[in-house]
Amino acid sequence: MLADLGFYLLLLCFLSTCYGVLSAVLAAYWRHRRLYRSSRLALTSTCVMALSAAGLLWYLFFHRDYSVAYIFKTSSNDLPQIYTLTAFWSSLEGSHFLWTLLLSIYATIALWTYSRDNEHIMPYVSASLQAVLAWMFYLAISHSDPFLRMFPPRADGQGMNTLLQNPYMAIHPPTLFTGYTALAIPAAYSVAALGYGDITEGWLKTTRRWTLFAWCALTAGIILGGHWAYVELGWSGYWAWDPVENSSFIPWIFCTALLHSLVVQDKLGHLKRLSLILAFLAFFFSFFGTFITRSGVISSVHSFAESPIGPNYLAFLAGMLLIVAVLYGFRAPSILPPEADKAWGVSKESALVITQFLLLTLGAIVCVGTLYPIVSEAITGERTTVQAPYFNAFAPWIGLGLVMAIALGNMMRYQTAKIPNGVKLMTIAAVCAAPIAAVLIIGGDVLLTKKPFNLGAQLVGLCLCAWSACCLTGDLFLRIKDLRYKFGLFFTRNLAYFGGYVAHIGLLIAIAGFLGNYRGMQKVATLNQGESIDFYGYNLKFDEIKIAQKDNATLYQGLINVSRNGLELPPIHPARSKYPTSSNLNHEIALMSTFWHDLYVTLSDFDRDTGKKATFEFHINPTVRFVWIAAFVMVTGGLLAIFDRYRGNKSRDAIRATE
Repeated sequence: MLADLGFYLLLLCFLSTCYGVLSAVLAAYWRHRRLYRSSRLALTSTCVMALSAAGLLWYLFFHRDYSVAYIFKTSSNDLPQIYTLTAFWSSLEGSHFLWTLLLSIYATIALWTYSRDNEHIMPYVSASLQAVLAWMFYLAISHSDPFLRMFPPRADGQGMNTLLQNPYMAIHPPTLFTGYTALAIPAAYSVAALGYGDITEGWLKTTRRWTLFAWCALTAGIILGGHWAYVELGWSGYWAWDPVENSSFIPWIFCTALLHSLVVQDKLGHLKRLSLILAFLAFFFSFFGTFITRSGVISSVHSFAESPIGPNYLAFLAGMLLIVAVLYGFRAPSILPPEADKAWGVSKESALVITQFLLLTLGAIVCVGTLYPIVSEAITGERTTVQAPYFNAFAPWIGLGLVMAIALGNMMRYQTAKIPNGVKLMTIAAVCAAPIAAVLIIGGDVLLTKKPFNLGAQLVGLCLCAWSACCLTGDLFLRIKDLRYKFGLFFTRNLAYFGGYVAHIGLLIAIAGFLGNYRGMQKVATLNQGESIDFYGYNLKFDEIKIAQKDNATLYQGLINVSRNGLELPPIHPARSKYPTSSNLNHEIALMSTFWHDLYVTLSDFDRDTGKKATFEFHINPTVRFVWIAAFVMVTGGLLAIFDRYRGNKSRDAIRATE
């Protein structure tokens, strides 16, 4: 009964959004305020009904109603409560519903919190958002019904995918989907700008804040996904250029490029049409990633099985691309900068454009590497793969360019090639960067790198990261000094700049962390009970295999006593886990973290009869903690920038000299 009610709520959501699209289109055509309000109320009703349906699905999960096919597929009687909660989005139907639910929530917020300057374009925004929602609810009731019934109901379910029974799965998918769905708002505003034929300051304010919000969520979601892979899959890495990983990285790249485009648009009024394109592409590729995940065209630990929803996603993507391309072709000429004949020279805005070029180049490289196996198989019928070496051949050089662009771009000023105190600032930055780089090189044991090319790349990379960070900090100091150290005034006027400073520092920390991948170490050893091995200064002694129970999993733990430099450290317990619903053994890694490196240990195999012999893989992963720290710093910077008080052109002109 409740499952049927949930389905009918989704059906009503579909009908409500169809009405919302129709009323919004008529409101835009007739400029009818009451029709727009009716469209907004339709979306609000949709959001309430979608939340109610989600509540019903969770209720059915916790009551183990196996008459619902989705619950039978993703849950079981032994599943702990926390994973019963996350089972909601653990497979195709639920993850699609979560995406749809989040989009309805953020779309409703967008329609109720718009600036008065945007009132004339809101019918276009409403029509765009509800058109996407109508299609998603259509899929939910036709091809991806989370309330589909099965008879007779079973006494127990098949259980959740054991790889997803990890605490990070409670937050990674909702965070990443938040980023995806938030990108719909800038895209809808872009369609609205094309439909109306102009961009206002209110448009810029709203688009910038929603883009920053989406960027923060995407950054957090990607890093959380990397941390899940790091602690769950047992391969000692956090990023493998997997196609599904790439599908979340590509929208992040376009979102980052859009933020830089909006900065130029804010200060000078230029790059309006580029902003429209980037806003749409960021949203488009978020859906394209969904197509990759749900179509079955690639093999990945992240992907769902092949289903009818894949071709529907492809048709939607093609239709969306065609509609926006036609709209842009007809309406873009009406959207012009204030000075169309302005000559571009060496200045801050040109540095921002170069940064965008580097980001878009990286995005194109990742797109090619991700799509090539799909296109190749469609043409030749043979499945090929593009491995990490392809991406790693380009990414370090683009990263090097971004490090340089971050330093020089932030020190430059708008509409001038001069850098205030440029030579002095860069010289002081080089002097200050030298000890920082030395600490990174020595503390991170960079000199232990065996390959000369890798050693050179790390030395150059770490030195440039340190120099760039010092340039950023020096520029921050000069700006505060120009205001005579009036910190309150500085943060009132420059909170967006300070947020950008924090985010850029976070990116530099991340790049320094990524360089640790070049000097990782590993060793495989088979140890009898009581035997030990020396590895990277650690003495690791195998004690025994213990059997323990954790939640619904049986753990076969390899107890290892650890010491370093004569100091006894806490023992570690790498394990293999056995779940009742699966015959496979999963990795449960042991991790001992320091500031400079992680000791990462997995139990590869063990003697199941006596428990007195086991094979372990030992890894040293340098500067991994830098990556996790960097994510926190970057998101903090983005959140700071969101709360910047937008001042408009007049106020910006008054303080442009300080920028």
